[in-house]
Amino acid sequence: MNAEKFLYHGCSDVAALNITQDYFNRSFAGKNGTVYGNGVYFSSMASYSHSYAVPNKHGKRCMFYARVLVGHTTLGDTTMKVCPQNYQTTTDGEHIYVTYHDTQAYRQYLICYK
Repeated sequence: MNAEKFLYHGCSDVAALNITQDYFNRSFAGKNGTVYGNGVYFSSMASYSHSYAVPNKHGKRCMFYARVLVGHTTLGDTTMKVCPQNYQTTTDGEHIYVTYHDTQAYRQYLICYK
């Protein structure tokens, strides 16, 4: 088991500001869907997270490179609000990871780009 992974999280510049001032807050989860569960979504692929990095009026996009405590994973589905017992994250089985605890991810780097 690889307990910790470095993963990407794309978001708007407003969301990035909120995350830098606070943390990855599950209260905002579900804005872009809940296919693999109702939590905070991360990906091992920057190109995937880029699609969620909404450009602002100047074309600037934001993406976090985060340290995520993945732990034991299981396939997620849209009905999940928490992980099943003995699991810490849900996944698509490939590159998407969903966390359910606000302290499960640390915002290592904020990448802003055009």
